[in-house]
Amino acid sequence: MASLRCTVATPTRELFSGEIHYASVPGAEGSYGVLPGHEMLVSSDKQGILTLWLDEAGNTRRQFLLYEGAAQVYQDTLTVLGRFGTDLDTLDVEVVKEKAEALRQQIEDLEGQEGEQARVALENCKNHMAWYDLQLKVAAEPAK
Repeated sequence: MASLRCTVATPTRELFSGEIHYASVPGAEGSYGVLPGHEMLVSSDKQGILTLWLDEAGNTRRQFLLYEGAAQVYQDTLTVLGRFGTDLDTLDVEVVKEKAEALRQQIEDLEGQEGEQARVALENCKNHMAWYDLQLKVAAEPAK
């Protein structure tokens, strides 16, 4: 069976690059599948799990947790860009908990400050906190 090229990335790093046989993408209007030969597509994505099937039989999969973003299918190439993202196989819950706790303190400190710079910093921290909370929620769910 044919395959398609796939890249999964965030603004700071590439999470995956390789050949796949199928992808399940968490689109903003609902999850959708991508197979080789898929029609051209650009979509907004919501937070959720991107699943890539690396072999034709579906025995080898990779899963990535993404926080918002976009996807494009063009000429048998799937590109998925997330605002934040991580490989679920390497998610370290203890590290995420530590980062979340430090960020909670930073948010608490910023909430008492005034000014545009503090407002922007607080908004950025809250976005990161939502990302950490999502990771912890998914890690606590039973594997599918």
